[in-house]
Amino acid sequence: MDTRGTSVFLLLCTIVVGLSSASHVHGDFRPCSAWRKYPITIKDVVINPEPVVSGDLVTFTVPAFTNLELQGGTVVVTVSLYGFKVHTEKDDICEKTACPVKGDFALSSSQELPPFTPPGLYKLKFQVLDNDGIEQACASVGFSIVWRPSMYALQEATRYAAQVVQD
Repeated sequence: MDTRGTSVFLLLCTIVVGLSSASHVHGDFRPCSAWRKYPITIKDVVINPEPVVSGDLVTFTVPAFTNLELQGGTVVVTVSLYGFKVHTEKDDICEKTACPVKGDFALSSSQELPPFTPPGLYKLKFQVLDNDGIEQACASVGFSIVWRPSMYALQEATRYAAQVVQD
């Protein structure tokens, strides 16, 4: 590989490693409390797309299970950036899934991000409250938001590197 090819390869590796590590820093979800047994079991928190891109639609899907029969309640989604709350959304659980809620079910929340959403490490806190406001489930997950130019730079670097390899 010539000097130009080596430089492009190193640039591409740096961009890929940087974006990959940013999008998976906190990739696994965890219950909000390690000692509390919640009546609703959250199985996963799925973020699509990952990494999240400023200006794009992001969807958080939460598959869950409960032996209880919830007649209603509230889904609370709180987003923090470096520990500061930047967004809170409250929805009726019956608008997110069929009520009464029992057995396997999934909740989903979608939001189109403004193009000026700052990149960084974010934390999503997902709660389900019953009709009395008592917490039935709670989980948090970290995720990253990147600028659209970061994704564009990655695509362009990939195309350029592929062209250099062919030459």
